[in-house]
Amino acid sequence: MERVRGGIVRFGQDGQWDRDVDLLLRRAEREAVVAVSNPTRSSDHLRLGQVVVGDLLAAGKQVRLLYSPDYLESRGRRPVLRHSSLGAQIRVTDNDFHNALILDRRVAVLWSGAGARVPYAYLVREPAVLRALHQFALLTWQSGHGLPGEGGGAEIGEALRATLRMLDLGLKDEVAARQLGVSLRTYRRHIAELMTRLGVRTRFHIGVRAAELGLLGGGEH
Repeated sequence: MERVRGGIVRFGQDGQWDRDVDLLLRRAEREAVVAVSNPTRSSDHLRLGQVVVGDLLAAGKQVRLLYSPDYLESRGRRPVLRHSSLGAQIRVTDNDFHNALILDRRVAVLWSGAGARVPYAYLVREPAVLRALHQFALLTWQSGHGLPGEGGGAEIGEALRATLRMLDLGLKDEVAARQLGVSLRTYRRHIAELMTRLGVRTRFHIGVRAAELGLLGGGEH
């Protein structure tokens, strides 16, 4: 392990790499940003995107996942869709970014992926660098899009489909909530979840994306 400067330490991706990252990720108290563009070739690396993230979500932590299309191609969509059903906020982007893990805006890990000529990994605790990393990660995440293809529609349950129908009818939130027999707070939470699942930021774009995926017609049957 080599201290580069202040709160930045360089270390190797040895045989304990996956275990170390696993343990660090589990220490998230409030939120975690996981950005994976080019993962390592470790056979255990999938734990980062499956078991550990699933545990964080089940514990009520906020998790943002940022993936590259190449990552999805190499790993398959099933575990990613499982995270979506648990409430993870997932984005996919073609923009270049480094593999990164940021926890509670207090510690970050940057690492190289498969094929790197000189593998690297940095543990960052320097506040100024952390702020820059977190801001860049969020901007990149926000510029991404939701999961492509029809998978997003397959993950929308009946409660969200009912909410989608209310939005399509243009009903006020209070009226829609009464018709569905849920509280106003629950109805609005369903709207927020629809935005996350469909990868959009406004109610208008919920309708646009739902129409593209054929969800509006499917919900009427």
